[in-house]
Amino acid sequence: MGAKPQRILVTGGRGRLAGLLAGHFRGGAFAVERFSRTTGPGLRPLAELGADGALAGADFLVHLAWSTLPAVAEISPALAEREDLPLLRQLLSRVAACPAGRKPLFVFFSSGGAVYGNAPGRPSREDDACHPIGRYGRAKLEAERIITEQAALHCFPAVILRVSNPYGYPVPAERQQGLIPHAIRCAMSGQPLALWGDGSARKDFLHCDDLLAALEAVFMQRPTGTYNVASGQSHRVREVLDLVEKHCGRRIALAPAPAPAWDVHDSLLDRRKFSQATGWQPLITLDEGIRRAAQDSRT
Repeated sequence: MGAKPQRILVTGGRGRLAGLLAGHFRGGAFAVERFSRTTGPGLRPLAELGADGALAGADFLVHLAWSTLPAVAEISPALAEREDLPLLRQLLSRVAACPAGRKPLFVFFSSGGAVYGNAPGRPSREDDACHPIGRYGRAKLEAERIITEQAALHCFPAVILRVSNPYGYPVPAERQQGLIPHAIRCAMSGQPLALWGDGSARKDFLHCDDLLAALEAVFMQRPTGTYNVASGQSHRVREVLDLVEKHCGRRIALAPAPAPAWDVHDSLLDRRKFSQATGWQPLITLDEGIRRAAQDSRT
């Protein structure tokens, strides 16, 4: 008889990242259970995680559920305070109530760019002061504060992952996030792409396969604390668009628009702390990642 699979509970189960996680880790050494506010095939009600004993036997609780994106947070600033932070506090209280020695590792996906604000002339490190310029970043930073406080107070393990911009999977056309998939969609369809600013903004892009490998390193090494999970290489938006055109073989029609005041212009992230803690290294360059994504868009 083989070893018992490690049990992973995931909130935000209807989201694309949760689906990727479930597909990658299901079977073998892991068993994944997804929870969502709206149920469906393969999804359990999120309310079940608020019940006594719901976390019994779980090894990891990966908290992906969040009500807003950066653009949405500016339009609906009260959503995080009304929905996301109360849910977070409820989940943390349930983890804290688990018996000693049986508390799951609480894994929180924060933002690798929004919480820092613009980089201070060098890659942002985890011990740098954070200066978020948008409501989304401020809410995520408040969530980090709550997690750190409660984990110390109730002696349970928690890890905060400041993930950069993940890509390599499709996103809905109406979703106001995800430069690379939107650029590929527009290149292939001929629809115009809304370009914020002049294309000089710099971002860190992390292929979803590298992100899944980073999460596997978390499950195997069980680090605690706060870590940047990023490629460690930032690229200007114009460079990204050039690579999309190269691999799609088509030009992108651009619809220039002013850059929103809340959008971080210079996002540079230092990933060394996480690599040193886990041995993880990103393997997929931006050029290769966009090539794969463009190829997938044709199938």
